[in-house]
Amino acid sequence: MSMATAQPKTLRSDTTRTAYTLVELLVVMAALTVLAAVTLPSLRSLLHDQKVTAASRMVLAHLQSAQGRAIASNSPVAVILERSGADTPEKIRTVSRLSIGQIFPPYEGDVAGATGLVADSNNDGYIDRLTIPVASASLLGINPPIFSEGDYVRLDDRRSTYVVTGDPIVNSGFATLQLQLPPAGQQGDWTYPQLSSRSLNLQSSFRIYRKPTKSFLQTLVLPRGTCVDLSVSGLGTIGREFGLPAAPAGTTMIVFSPQGRIAYWTDGVSGPQAATSLLHLLVGRTEQVSLADPPEVATENDTTTVNANVNDNANSWLTINPFTGAITSAGMQAGQEGSALAVRLPVSRAFATYGITRSEN
Repeated sequence: MSMATAQPKTLRSDTTRTAYTLVELLVVMAALTVLAAVTLPSLRSLLHDQKVTAASRMVLAHLQSAQGRAIASNSPVAVILERSGADTPEKIRTVSRLSIGQIFPPYEGDVAGATGLVADSNNDGYIDRLTIPVASASLLGINPPIFSEGDYVRLDDRRSTYVVTGDPIVNSGFATLQLQLPPAGQQGDWTYPQLSSRSLNLQSSFRIYRKPTKSFLQTLVLPRGTCVDLSVSGLGTIGREFGLPAAPAGTTMIVFSPQGRIAYWTDGVSGPQAATSLLHLLVGRTEQVSLADPPEVATENDTTTVNANVNDNANSWLTINPFTGAITSAGMQAGQEGSALAVRLPVSRAFATYGITRSEN
């Protein structure tokens, strides 16, 4: 008789759990939410600071590229600061695009000693019109015109710079340029009555400066949210020359000479100006371009009074030495937030100037 073989019992073992309970998931989600709330603002600020730093380096490289091109070509080259617009104060003071342009030599006519007839068309005592015979200045009679609105004119050896307000009007062999009255500091340089009393038959030699030809292949677009803040950019320790014009009527630019120094600059309104001291450009955030003038004056539409770019230590100064051509960047040192601009700006500029001194030594 065969005996049945006893079969061992199969013991049930615990299986590995492959899911979490709802309570565990809610706890993890709550912890991640708290962590994100704590870290995201700091991370966002860090990323934005890095964008401003990158924008500063891009503008520095753009300036150096224009300077190198001027030296290599042995001719003036302009860095064109393209204001964002003319319809709002912040757009007027904001530059997010920069271009490089070739500067042409001034046009003084086709013959030596070419002159034009100056006039006061609105009888306000100041010169506002120049009429030149096309026979002695043939480029003024070309169609389409070479010279146009936004070009500059200087008369005789005077320092007054007039802005051309339209295309030349050619009639009966004469080309007429309508001129905008120079800034207040130059208006007395040469008035119409003064010229009449000199018995010069109202004739004047002229130099016409064309706007630069912009190179679209060398246009710099700054990272979104960053800009060159013109509201506090300018010369010396407290100058704000780039932020003062009421509107961008012309081309705002910095022109490098063939020696790599600053030949002249213009805010787009007052014509070419000599750089008599260090020129400072502030690279910061678009939303911190102040609407107030000066920036520390609060207005109900201005939420950037304390958080203006000149108060943000994450921003950078780009400084050009007009005498040596040195271009450097330096971090901000804004001083006490909320203090008057006359107090904050010299502190910031001094820090930028120290950066130049350190780099040149």
